[in-house]
Amino acid sequence: MSSRKRPISLEDMQKIAAEATERQPCQDCGTAPGAPCTQPGRGRSICKSRWIAAAIAIRQQARGTRRTPEQEAILAALPRVSREEIEACRTPAGGYSFTRARLAAWGVPYPPPAGWLQALLRDEDGADARHQ
Repeated sequence: MSSRKRPISLEDMQKIAAEATERQPCQDCGTAPGAPCTQPGRGRSICKSRWIAAAIAIRQQARGTRRTPEQEAILAALPRVSREEIEACRTPAGGYSFTRARLAAWGVPYPPPAGWLQALLRDEDGADARHQ
């Protein structure tokens, strides 16, 4: 059974709620990371968009722990790319269009490995720059 159709456990729900409150800004009610949602909706303690963002972040973290040393070396060798360069690849519909040529210019192998975008957006000290 895929993870999308599997019922979520209580401890997974608590982990997602903690991640959402501690690290994710809320796009719906505009609260900053660390603050509770002001308008979570009926029967919720966290806005749905914040919950989903936290669940995705946890899944990406789990996927990152499954990387091989070779994959980690590839990601560590990628150059830093500015957020403006990434935004230049945004389509009119709001998605991204990363061509094989664009990825090659940035030094990303094709097909791109998991975590390549976060590796390009990291800070100078190597820290993940997603939550800024």
